Amino acid sequence: MNPVLMPAIGALLVLAFDLLPRPRRPDEHGARSTALSGIRLGSVAAFSLVAVVFSLRGRSRSAIDGLLGLDAFGVFGVAFIVVAGVLVLSLSLTHFGMARSRPAEPLALLLFAWSGSMAALATENLLVLLIALELAWLPMIALIAIDSRRLSSSESSLKAFFAHVFASLIFAHGIALLFGATGQLDLAVLASSDVERTLLFEVGLTLLLVGLLARAAIAPFHPWAPDVHEGAPSFVTTHIATIAQATTFFVILRLLHAIPAGEVDEIGARLPALLAWLGSLGLLWGHAMALVQVGLRRLVGWLCVGQVGFFVLALVDARGPGGEALVLALIASSISIAGVMATLSSLSHHERACEQIGDLAGMMQRSPIRAGLLALFLLSLAGFPGTIGFMARFQILSALEQEGHRGLLIVGLGATVLLLAAVGRPLIEMLRPAENTRSPSRALTNEQFVLAFCGASVVYFGLMPVIGETNLAGQLAVWIERAVASLRV
Repeated sequence: MNPVLMPAIGALLVLAFDLLPRPRRPDEHGARSTALSGIRLGSVAAFSLVAVVFSLRGRSRSAIDGLLGLDAFGVFGVAFIVVAGVLVLSLSLTHFGMARSRPAEPLALLLFAWSGSMAALATENLLVLLIALELAWLPMIALIAIDSRRLSSSESSLKAFFAHVFASLIFAHGIALLFGATGQLDLAVLASSDVERTLLFEVGLTLLLVGLLARAAIAPFHPWAPDVHEGAPSFVTTHIATIAQATTFFVILRLLHAIPAGEVDEIGARLPALLAWLGSLGLLWGHAMALVQVGLRRLVGWLCVGQVGFFVLALVDARGPGGEALVLALIASSISIAGVMATLSSLSHHERACEQIGDLAGMMQRSPIRAGLLALFLLSLAGFPGTIGFMARFQILSALEQEGHRGLLIVGLGATVLLLAAVGRPLIEMLRPAENTRSPSRALTNEQFVLAFCGASVVYFGLMPVIGETNLAGQLAVWIERAVASLRV
């Protein structure tokens, strides 16, 4: 069976199991009952992800065939979604343990969204891609507002909905114009030399690109992103910053490889300059705004806007080493963001809150392990040496330097200085003595798993220049290289 369908089948099973009557023990009530239900249904969701892994075996060298086929790049993207999905599922158990919502609906929405993301990576048909992106985004918008007790969640969901509608309308109009110009809906038509590049074709391709850029929250289409980071539950924010973001950039990378470069296509010739301006704008805007934020989640949101700027700079040389650098940067950012959100979630149980930077005061004395991990994740986002974030940022800047983009290299280095200054504020706050003596809440087992996995990954892949490319690190590099190379075929 096609791996793309596995999460959707898992979502239907989750909803079906939730309808089945089950005996309740006398001590199961309130938060405990919801937490146990979340574990049971979460196991069903986890099994659907395991089924995806087994169904991927033997597909790494297959080409896209039909509407939902998988080439090497698609297999890599689906595997990325599976790993990130496990982290999101783990963090969602904290939300259910606080009895903030029933687990069946959020888990089903997550699985439907992941199925849509996988479908977007497994197709070269533009109409199927549009439907897949809708399936990936609409459940996410509902998930943002899943905590009905928070007004900010509903507000953030509304902003994400309008951003989604804007991107979808532009993207759909681009598909319509391309179909009117060519009579075809496949990505291969963009590179075909038999297609006359009329004004209708050029406008349709432009709208197609703009729709994807807007969906990726690339500046200046980013104002909704920090609000969503602040209002959404931790596991939803992790999903947005990992799976949703990576899916959009994977689709953009596939599209850029389908567009002829150089003088063959006028848009292809102008794209690098446009992406350079947008990437520089996002870098400076996101990191400068992060310097003045007081709320922790909003700070992380603006850091993500800056990260997106770096991703766009990698797209300037998407056909060269920039493509591989982008994939590594998406992995590094996802690991770091998941670790940050797991730490903040562990500090905000029940009536305790860790919403402001000042709430981190005294954390180094009261919880040194989590303080050290939070510092590690933030430094990885900032590209500090010894972390996977540094490896990703180094590859992007190296790709820019190899292609002669010295100006972009300077912009990237300057933005890194701003980012280190923004990240330094919460790090310094953790060293400051706390005014109150209240002990922080303990990290739950699911949060400890995410913290351990992300912390080990940041250090292990970050020390590659020192310890050499070990088996796992070397295999990851080879897998990324093969996945991106399959787009050039």
